Amino acid sequence: MRTQKPLIATVVFFLLLSLPLASAIPPSGGDTNTITASETWTDDASMDGHVVVANGATLTVNANITMAKDATITVEEGAQLVVTNGALVSEDLNAGVMVNGIGATLKLNFGDLADNGVVQIMFDHTIGDAKFNVSLGNETINASGTNIVQFDAPLNGTELVVMFDSLYFQPTYVLWAKAIYGGGNTETLLAEDLTAINAPLYWFQSGFEIHAHGGLTVTSSEIMGADIHCKALCRFDSAHLIGSAPVDAATTSSVVVLDSILTGSRTDEDIVLHDDASITYTNNQGTGGSTDAWIRLLSTRSLSTNVPSGSLDISGMGWGGASWNDLTDNNGNIVLVENSPTSEHRRIVEWMDGNGVVHEEDATITLSTSSSWGTYATTIDAPKSTSATLQLDLPYVDVTGIMLETTTGEVNRGVSGMITVENSGTADVTGVNIWCYELNGAEPAREDLYNYVVETTQVVVSLAAGESKDVPFTFYRYSPGQQSVTCIPLLPSQLEPVDDDVYDSKGATSVPVLWEAVEEEATAPILIWVVVAVGFVIIILLAVSRARFEAMADSEEDEEDKRYEFSDEVDSEMEEELAVEAENSEEATDSDTAGDDEEPKSRDSIYDFEEEAES
Repeated sequence: MRTQKPLIATVVFFLLLSLPLASAIPPSGGDTNTITASETWTDDASMDGHVVVANGATLTVNANITMAKDATITVEEGAQLVVTNGALVSEDLNAGVMVNGIGATLKLNFGDLADNGVVQIMFDHTIGDAKFNVSLGNETINASGTNIVQFDAPLNGTELVVMFDSLYFQPTYVLWAKAIYGGGNTETLLAEDLTAINAPLYWFQSGFEIHAHGGLTVTSSEIMGADIHCKALCRFDSAHLIGSAPVDAATTSSVVVLDSILTGSRTDEDIVLHDDASITYTNNQGTGGSTDAWIRLLSTRSLSTNVPSGSLDISGMGWGGASWNDLTDNNGNIVLVENSPTSEHRRIVEWMDGNGVVHEEDATITLSTSSSWGTYATTIDAPKSTSATLQLDLPYVDVTGIMLETTTGEVNRGVSGMITVENSGTADVTGVNIWCYELNGAEPAREDLYNYVVETTQVVVSLAAGESKDVPFTFYRYSPGQQSVTCIPLLPSQLEPVDDDVYDSKGATSVPVLWEAVEEEATAPILIWVVVAVGFVIIILLAVSRARFEAMADSEEDEEDKRYEFSDEVDSEMEEELAVEAENSEEATDSDTAGDDEEPKSRDSIYDFEEEAES
C-alpha cells in the first residue's frame, strides 16, 4: 500500500495542473468579482458587472466578451490585463459619421436584397434652415428641417454612393442607413459599419471602462466602445480600437502602439498623453482627418522666477500659438495657464496630426524689469513641462571699502578719499549713485536713511559684471567731534522687490575722523583782507561817483554862463530900443509944443474935413 501513495499523489498533481488556475466566468447581473489568482477567459460570453484584478494577479482574455453598458474592469497596481486573440465589445454604442465636411461621401452596399426598395439615412438631429443637400444617383434632396432623408434605390447588390453638400456649420452625424424592401423588411448599417470618405467616425460616449493602474496588453485583438485609462504600461500590438479613443494616459504611464488601427475617436485626438507620459507610436492608422493621432496635454503651466512683479511677454504658446503679457506675483511666481476646459489649447505642447506629422509649439517667454540702473531681460523657449524656473541675470552692487587721506579734519572743510564699489552680479549696471551716512552703529529702515545723510561730492559709477572700481569723493562736517562715514549704493525703487539680490544694504564704513574747530587767528587775516578788499572797492566806487558828479556840475555851469551871455545881449538890445523910443518921444513932444502956438482952424461941417482930405 505504501508503494501506491506516491503514484496517486503524482496523478493528482498533474490533474490539478491541467485545470484552470481559477474560475474563468465573467460576472453577470451587476456583480463585482475580485480576481486574486491568475485566470483565463476562453469561452465567448457576456459580462455585466465589475471585475477587479488584484495586485499580483493576471486576467487573460482569449474569447469574445460582450460588455454590458457601464461594466468596468479595474487593474490594480502590480496586476495585469492581457487580451490576446480575443475581443471586448460594448453592446450599447452610439456612433456617427460626420458628413458636413467638404467632399463627405458614403458608400452603401446592403447586398442582394431586392431589385428595388427605399434607402433611409438618419442624422443625429434635425437640420436647421440652411443648405444641406444629399444626393443619391440623379436625385438631390435638401435635408433642411428634417432628420431623415429617403431615396428610391436598387437593392440588388449595387454600391450606392451618397454625397453631401452643405453650408451648415453645426457638426452633423449620420447614425445609420437603412434599406426597406419586400413589403417592410429592413436591413440596417450602423455608423461604424459604413464606408466613408472625408467623413470621420465619432463615438458619442463609451459603453464600458478599463482602468489600468497596472499593465494592459492588447495583442491581435479588438476593443470596441471602451473608455481606457492608463497609469502604467499600456501596449497595443496589432490591435484594433474601435470607438475606444481617446486613450487617456496619465503622467506615470508609458504607451506603446504598434501596427494597430484606432478609429472613431470621441474627441479630436486618439491618444492623450498627460504631462510626462511617454509614447512609442509606429506604423499605425489613426482616425485621421482633423483628429490628431496623439497630443501631449499639460495639466497646468507655471513659472517660478527671481523677479517679483516682473514683466512677462509670452508668444506662440500651445496648439493655437497664443500670445499675451503678464506679471509675476510678489514672490516672482506665476501660473501661466490654469487647468480649465477653455485653456486646453494653451496646454498642448506637442502633437502628431492625422497625417502622422509630429509638431511642437514654438513658444518663447521674455522676463524683464527696468530701473535707473538699466533694463534687465532674458528670453527662453517656453518649457514643455508643468512647472519651470527662470532666473534673470541681475547685478549685485556693493561698497566694499572706504580709504581716507587723513583721519583728522577741520570743521567746514572736506576730507577726501576713495570708495571701492564692486559689481559681483551677472549683469552690467549703469548710473549707480553712492550715498554716505553718519549711522553711529544704527541700522535705520531704508525710508529713514535720509535723516543720516552726509554732504559729499556726487558719486556715480557704472560697472560691468564682475568689475570693481575706486571712485574719489569728499565729504564734509560742520561740527567738531569724532565721526566715521558709511557709504551704500542708492537702490532704485523699481528694484526694491529684489533688494537682497541686487545690492548690499550694509555698505562699508570708514575709520573715524576727528573733526576740529578752526582757530580764530587763522581766520582773522582772512577777515582783514576781506575788509580791505571791500573798502578798496568802496573807495573806487566813491571816486568814480565824485568824478561823475563834478563832470555834471561843470556841464551845468557852462549852460548857465551861456544863459547869462544871452540875457546880457537881450538886455543891451532892449536898452538901445528904449533909448530910441525915448528920443522919438522927445521929438514928438517938441513937435506938439510947436503946433500949440498956431490957432486951430474952424470946421463948420463935415465937408471941411473932406476938403482937407482931398487937398
